Amino acid sequence: MFSGWYYWVPKILGLNYNMTLSKVQFWILFIGVRQTGRLFEKAKRLYSSTGKGGSPLNPEDFIHFFHNVKESKKDIYKKLRKKAGIYVFINNKTNQLYVGSSVNLTKIMVSYYYYYNSDKPSQLVIIRTMKKYRLDNFSLGIKEFCDNNPKICLDLEQKWIDYYKPKYNVLTNAGNCSGYKHSIETINKLKEMLKEENHPKFGSTTSVETKEAISEGIKLFYSNNSHPSKGLKGKLSPQYGIGGKFVFCYNETDEEWIFPSINAAKQHFKVRWTFIKKNLDTEEWVIINDQKWRLQSTPKQKEYD
Repeated sequence: MFSGWYYWVPKILGLNYNMTLSKVQFWILFIGVRQTGRLFEKAKRLYSSTGKGGSPLNPEDFIHFFHNVKESKKDIYKKLRKKAGIYVFINNKTNQLYVGSSVNLTKIMVSYYYYYNSDKPSQLVIIRTMKKYRLDNFSLGIKEFCDNNPKICLDLEQKWIDYYKPKYNVLTNAGNCSGYKHSIETINKLKEMLKEENHPKFGSTTSVETKEAISEGIKLFYSNNSHPSKGLKGKLSPQYGIGGKFVFCYNETDEEWIFPSINAAKQHFKVRWTFIKKNLDTEEWVIINDQKWRLQSTPKQKEYD
């Protein structure tokens, strides 16, 4: 275009250009346009998704979009009340994502705010990242709402995990650890790491009214609903203590019973879990089913007096 302009205008109008200034003007414009294009492409990449497909940073791609999770707390609670669906957290500093789902979006958001403000360590990558970069540097997008059905939520969450390939989703399967099993060594390490004061519920007390309300709620739920583990006991029970603490039981006649976990011992003797836990390694006789027993976490090494 400029070559044609420089060639034809002097011939048509009978004017002459300063050729040195013309060349300077041409190269300044040429380089400027190139640099502008590069800056535009760079901005576009920063604004785009870390995964394939569309741009999750574009508010128009979401049903609801909250630019600042910290300042939008009340608005988030209001718009997500009694809704189930898929949500996306966006780190505005790094553009990395976390995709999640919930049958109760308000409840899951309450847990994020709670753990973010808690001094207790968290194993969740997204919580640790929020604490590192601060919550006001995160945006929240609601990708879609769905029926209040865990299966539907997980299927949709898996769809968007596959689509965006978010960095903060450590497990590629939706549903937290659904379909993923830790080794016994890892389970024992987690138990050690989260025991006593490191446990999320350490130091908290539940009122009698709350306990009664929870009990009534559970009874009401299971009176109207079933579950796949109903009636299962022992090794068939989902609470069976894989990788738990062994329990060695000795009676007055030196008879030995060995159980792979506190839960297994509790199932056999038909007593409360806390009863086994409380009397473990005390070297005191306890009465169970009209018999005296000593409960140990290690095999008997010496004769008792």
